[in-house]
Amino acid sequence: MSDTNLGCGCLTVKYLVFLFNLLFLLSGLVLIAVGGLAQVFFKEYVQFFNNELSTPAMAIIVLGCVILVISFFGCCGAKKENICMLRTFAGLMGVILILELAGGIAVAIMKSQVQDLLEENMQKSMNEYGLKNDSIVTLTWDEMQKDYGCCGTKNSTDWEDTWFYTNHTDAFPASCCAHPNDEGFCKDLVYENGCFGALRDAGKAHMVIIAGVALGIAVLQAIGIWMSCCLIKGVRERYEIL
Repeated sequence: MSDTNLGCGCLTVKYLVFLFNLLFLLSGLVLIAVGGLAQVFFKEYVQFFNNELSTPAMAIIVLGCVILVISFFGCCGAKKENICMLRTFAGLMGVILILELAGGIAVAIMKSQVQDLLEENMQKSMNEYGLKNDSIVTLTWDEMQKDYGCCGTKNSTDWEDTWFYTNHTDAFPASCCAHPNDEGFCKDLVYENGCFGALRDAGKAHMVIIAGVALGIAVLQAIGIWMSCCLIKGVRERYEIL
């Protein structure tokens, strides 16, 4: 069917659907990039988060890949005015939209649970610090305390109940202060803030970015579904007239 067989309004919708799908394809690439950045952050502190927030990040990456495929149906369906492909596009978009809403609700529900789990895991891992200098726990704590200028889970006193503190003449890890002593430990002038708050806020910031991007994509999806339905109606009416 040629463009001339469509009314002006339907023809406008056709090209809007085509343009929308190009934007939708780009949004899929954005989701993959955002999900990748969030995945790197949560994997860096995997022993604290227990993959609880790594899963949403991976889901965003998968969603981005799925969107790339769905946008193909939308572009081809709009270009060829193929009702079957347009229906497939609208249907898949509807399913993805429902899954996004369900995922958002699940993340909101598990928010407080993740925070409690994060604090618990951080407290437990402090007892493993220093047992092996090259262990993941030791390296992660050192990197975190240096990056965020923090010491301990809630504060520096958390170290006083650990193996490291009691076996190093009541000293804190070198990463607990800006200027460790000649022995490579911290005796005083340790960072006042604990790392739990810093890591929790950083995790929230990443989740806000994911939620914001996902919300924007959801709005685009709703508009895309509506435009596709309008185009399907216009093409079908044209067929009936012919």
